[in-house]
Amino acid sequence: MLHSKHIYLISLLLSLLLISSCSKREDQNDMIISDTEMLPEQESWNSTITLTSNGKIIALVHSGHMSQFSNKKLILLDDKIEIDFYDSEENHTSHLTAESGEINERLKNLKAIGNVIVVSDSGETLFTEELLWNNKLQKIISEVNVMITVEGDTLYGVGFESDAGLDNWTIKEPRGRTSRLVDIDE
Repeated sequence: MLHSKHIYLISLLLSLLLISSCSKREDQNDMIISDTEMLPEQESWNSTITLTSNGKIIALVHSGHMSQFSNKKLILLDDKIEIDFYDSEENHTSHLTAESGEINERLKNLKAIGNVIVVSDSGETLFTEELLWNNKLQKIISEVNVMITVEGDTLYGVGFESDAGLDNWTIKEPRGRTSRLVDIDE
């Protein structure tokens, strides 16, 4: 009688173990499916993406590593990015460097993140931690702290908007210093 109780308990324990292992496998399969949804469809190293508008080059994006997620229409850029911007006549206007970024393929917007520096061909330099290229507006936009240097002047602010060449810009909450004489009566 004692022997049959042991067999019954062992059978019960094995059944419970089998049932619990099946449910774990289903959970693991769910994890595998969700993990593959987060994997990029394409990856490339030391590559260049050409952004165009109406057939004209507006930017060349270089990155040490790119990951494309077609289902999200998103390209993640890491391992340092460099971007060369061009005007409507395809003349080079500025050069951007950043630690990382992303491209929204649907809107053709580009976000640069981390130690962002934009140097225009005319000499202005912009420093910030995050910057957005809005393709529809053809503008560089930042909503965080910025610093811009222009001909000996240094301006700081929170928020910035400009064309890609830093020719026509607006800085929000401006403060700074200048080495030029300023007529306050103007």
